[in-house]
Amino acid sequence: MSFSNVAGPVEEVTFYGHPITFVATTVYGHPQSLAVHFKNYEDKMIIVLAADEVHVPNPHQLCDDQVESLQLAKNAVER
Repeated sequence: MSFSNVAGPVEEVTFYGHPITFVATTVYGHPQSLAVHFKNYEDKMIIVLAADEVHVPNPHQLCDDQVESLQLAKNAVER
């Protein structure tokens, strides 16, 4: 398993005058069965999960569990 965190820009970035609204980076061909990328851009955090279905048989459930875990953490902080 590998984890990566790349800090993104605080302000909006444009490309030839067009605002970039979403960036999702990942890797291909790495030997890990699971890669998790956290990327922050403006006031958003984007999470990209790349999973080998041989070792992670239900990657959609993993995504759902990740969303639930982050929501529980957010709720705990807000209390």
